[in-house]
Amino acid sequence: MRFAFRLTALLCLCVFTLLTQSCAKDINNKEAVKEAVLKRLESVSGLNLANMDVDITSVSFSGNSADAKVAFKAKGSGEAMLNMSYKLERKGDLWEVKSSSGGMGGASQLPAGHPPAAGGQK
Repeated sequence: MRFAFRLTALLCLCVFTLLTQSCAKDINNKEAVKEAVLKRLESVSGLNLANMDVDITSVSFSGNSADAKVAFKAKGSGEAMLNMSYKLERKGDLWEVKSSSGGMGGASQLPAGHPPAAGGQK
């Protein structure tokens, strides 16, 4: 009886572990990173994102951190106005921007309302 109880408890623990792991949200994708970048921009700038195309050009994931390259373009234009790098950290089922750095793309100045692009700002 004691063995059967332990076996049942062990099986329940295994099933619970499998269920919780399979229900975890997969956020290792460009869409989740873009959501974090846009959230950051909305909170720290008056940038009119409706007039811009934001393209995650590359992203790499390593455990609970990610590094992303992002190009900002005026809507309808093919040329990047600004290229930024973002360092992100996983917070539960979301990414959170920890720092950014970047430089100009094909333009000579930042888009109106964009936060400063100095390296390492939080």
